[in-house]
Amino acid sequence: MPSTYALVGSAEEISSSRSAKIQAAFKFASVSLTTEEGPTKMATSKNLELVKNGTAIIGQSNSILRYVAELDSSKSLRGSTELAEGQVDQWLEFTWGEIEVPLEALKVTTATGEIATGEIDSALRAKVKEDVVRNLCILDTHLLSKTFLVGDNVTIADISLACALSGSGWELVGGDAPTNVKRWFNTMINQPELGGAASTPSSSSSSSSSSSSTPSGSILFGGEAPYVTPNLFRRTRLRVKELFNTAPTLIGQTITVKGWARTLRLADKGKIIFLELNDGSCNESVQCVLGVETTTGFDGAKNAGGVGSSFSVTGEIVASQGSGQSVELKALKVETLGTVMNKETYPMSKKAHTLEHLRQHAHLRPRSKVHAAAMRIRHAMAFATHKFFNDSGFLYIHTPIITCADCEGAGEQFGITTMLGTDPHKTDVKLKYFEEEEKKSEAEAEAEAAAEGGAAQVELGEDGKPKESVKARKRREKAEKKAAANKAAGKDVKKEEVEEEKEVKIIGAVDYTSDFFGKRANLTVSGQLNVETHCCALSDVYTFGPTFRAENSHTTRHLAEFWMIEPEVAFADLNDDVDLAEDYIKYCVKYALDVCAEDIAFFETSPFGEEGLKERLLNVLESPFKRLTYTEGIKLLQGVVEGGHKFENSEIVWGMDLGSEHERYLCEKLFKKPVVLTDYPKEIKAFYMKLNEDGKTVAAADILVPKIGELVGGSQREHRHDVLLERCKEMNIDEKAVWWYLELRKFGTVPHAGFGLGFERLVLFITGLENIRDVIPFPRTPGVAAY
Repeated sequence: MPSTYALVGSAEEISSSRSAKIQAAFKFASVSLTTEEGPTKMATSKNLELVKNGTAIIGQSNSILRYVAELDSSKSLRGSTELAEGQVDQWLEFTWGEIEVPLEALKVTTATGEIATGEIDSALRAKVKEDVVRNLCILDTHLLSKTFLVGDNVTIADISLACALSGSGWELVGGDAPTNVKRWFNTMINQPELGGAASTPSSSSSSSSSSSSTPSGSILFGGEAPYVTPNLFRRTRLRVKELFNTAPTLIGQTITVKGWARTLRLADKGKIIFLELNDGSCNESVQCVLGVETTTGFDGAKNAGGVGSSFSVTGEIVASQGSGQSVELKALKVETLGTVMNKETYPMSKKAHTLEHLRQHAHLRPRSKVHAAAMRIRHAMAFATHKFFNDSGFLYIHTPIITCADCEGAGEQFGITTMLGTDPHKTDVKLKYFEEEEKKSEAEAEAEAAAEGGAAQVELGEDGKPKESVKARKRREKAEKKAAANKAAGKDVKKEEVEEEKEVKIIGAVDYTSDFFGKRANLTVSGQLNVETHCCALSDVYTFGPTFRAENSHTTRHLAEFWMIEPEVAFADLNDDVDLAEDYIKYCVKYALDVCAEDIAFFETSPFGEEGLKERLLNVLESPFKRLTYTEGIKLLQGVVEGGHKFENSEIVWGMDLGSEHERYLCEKLFKKPVVLTDYPKEIKAFYMKLNEDGKTVAAADILVPKIGELVGGSQREHRHDVLLERCKEMNIDEKAVWWYLELRKFGTVPHAGFGLGFERLVLFITGLENIRDVIPFPRTPGVAAY
């Protein structure tokens, strides 16, 4: 007779995730199980106990799981080896302590004995979510190249974790769970054995609601993106970051790491090599211990040139004998991939280098700790940017790099042309210029008129040119009358007329009509004007790309090539714009603190970073940004000067363009947090910013942050056609060059707003570095473009 099994516990326990994982484990083991509500009998049972053939045999959910796993050893639910069994046990304990217990804290027993989750204090809920998501990030790195937690098959560790996260648990953390965890969870809930045990939070409710609210055959808009599952691509190595994240579970395993030598030192008279290998995935390096008698390839590594040489090392993970890291790699085989041919001339030797030295060797500076950390944070901020706007319902628009318009009207643009040829050493390059037309002789004028079918005799004026014909005069007078009528009616020149109008000829100026685009073209200083076109049709959009400015500046805050993030929001005003910018900045700061904790800690202690960096970043999150008008800011600064403070420019007057010293004083000294200045004088802001009712200021906003000064510049855009046209004239903007931008205001105009954020300044703000040239791979500044 086969044994019968029953799970006994209270009604509350039978419906818990602990019971669910036991029921699921029985299904995976292909053993029948019934559930019974009732008191447990064993002292060790606590809440649940397993009854076999009428006798209670074991209590506690994880102990029951281990028992079930042994019922059918062929299923390998406990792992296929002793090492795997130990790893399964570790993941069981991880799930219990780091996932189950925190999620259980969200359950409150009501006076009637029922479980309620909606009455939980919001602060507790947020704290639990933060803790669980952080623990899932640890799990994420482990799952990077794995389908299941241990081995190639489902184990009780997978079952336990899937059931712990199901239902309200996934509802709380699923949206913020990292990619690999989502992929793993999706794999688990699609296991047939988990069909009734673990489910997504709304698997039942969502299906019922969708069936009732969505007509048959209709399309559901949106949907969840597919998980990234590498079906073909597999790394032949374990990244150093993943090694340290999962170090306790790797002890005793043989793995391969690959990277570059940060240090390489000999010991025991050259019989042992201590090699610190780094692959750029994190700041830490793994110590590899090579022995002359135990490591194949020892001599090749010894003669590879030391620091900077590259290796593939295969060996066993063991507990570290020294301090500084928990594990090290006992090398069995080392393969030298690339040697340093002359270590005396290698620019990135072990000794400390200045940031200027690193900039001079930009092709090798990624191997330095400071630049590698800056690039990891730069990547994180780019990813956070796309995630923030994507999850907020924005569309990413690719705006052009080549433009014939000057967004800011500053004239500091890089021109591009094909008129110089392709050979930089050509000596006879000649540009075409506009020249005065030669005066025609009487005979030439008569011949030209005859060729055009005109009269043989053409009357010439005093300048020697033919006088205006009657037909030409009539055409001109008719065009002038039409233009006057249009002007009186508030109308503009038609698009077709503008397009047909030839470039204005200025004698002595370069003639671009024979150039590639038929006119002067430049590298863009901003994608804003272009992205506004899509805002006025797709509502909420953003662009994120390189921009260029030919400003001959050598300061630590300026680059000739830099990246801009520029969102545009339809049906929005300045307050909406500032709210969006504040949310975005805070999200990026939170993302950096959560995801880049190791690199933030590095910059706090680095001589190139900033002491107290984490505290400064946390301060950004803790309170709302201070908002005040430009006029109020001027008055505050004037009061500071009257009180005895000296600025480099202490002449504070309304209408001035504030300098970095003034901006930083406001946010660093007066308010000690980010400050939003609004309603600037129209004379110092761009033509496209909405004119306020006072006629003196525009609906503009700059966000000033400690250490940087201005981080964000934004505004509500001028959507009134007549006002925008007048602003073009005031700011000397050629309306013909932006006819398409003006035309947006003629066909279904809407209020809209947006801002621009310099990406390098954001990375500078997050890292605490001082020079903007250190947060971009290849800085472009006056006289510098070697790489």
